Amino acid sequence: MEEAWSFSYSISCATSPEFAWKFWTNVANWTLDADVVAVSLDGPFRQGARGVTESRSSGRIEWVVAELEGMSAVLEFPAPGATGRFAWTFAPEGSQRVRMTQRASLAGPQALSYVESFGRGLEAGLPDGMKKLRDAIECAASKSAG
Repeated sequence: MEEAWSFSYSISCATSPEFAWKFWTNVANWTLDADVVAVSLDGPFRQGARGVTESRSSGRIEWVVAELEGMSAVLEFPAPGATGRFAWTFAPEGSQRVRMTQRASLAGPQALSYVESFGRGLEAGLPDGMKKLRDAIECAASKSAG
């Protein structure tokens, strides 16, 4: 399916790639964003797992772990006439650094209708969200080391 819109952002984090991945795949850690009330997953973080995010602004959002390989995952969420995808990659930059990338995209016949309401907000908020994630991971890593 051809994408109608996409946006990505990357940030380096001063911890091991394995620690960052383990932190991120624990969906209880996804409540860093003040808009997120709760996140649940129907079992372990694996391909095919189904999750729900409860958001103050958007309500209940259902999603699935559509792809999972190494320290990369794609989360998909359906919308009427479109599919949203969040592709996450945790790439090692040495033993104690990781480059985290989040790529958001919309595809489908109605995808363009979501760009203004959804996509532009992501473009504006994704960098700050990724910085909060990095800070939380680095804080957790320093506590586990100390």
